[in-house]
Amino acid sequence: MSTVVAKMKFCNKMHKVTVKQKDDGTFSLHIATDCPEVRDYANALGDTLTLDDLTDVSESKIFSYENLTRVTMTCLAPNAVINAAWAEAGMLSKSRAKEIKENVISFEKIND
Repeated sequence: MSTVVAKMKFCNKMHKVTVKQKDDGTFSLHIATDCPEVRDYANALGDTLTLDDLTDVSESKIFSYENLTRVTMTCLAPNAVINAAWAEAGMLSKSRAKEIKENVISFEKIND
């Protein structure tokens, strides 16, 4: 099981994504969030991902236009889903993920 948390400080929301590989090669998906838009996105995704959802951006329901329109373009929830899924599928190094703990987006300079 792999879990990724996206902390959206801009909107003060948090999304906890858990993915677990099943015996049939698909992946169970659970998204716990306090954001109604991400809850809608999660409902659209359903509770199962396929390997194609993880590897084929043109066919992936994670990144489908219809599903992405449910969240803002800056929302990190879709990225949390793909990162949790890739970690669970062995496409990201679990030991490296444990070592670094997080990836960060920071606003370094914003002109007034």
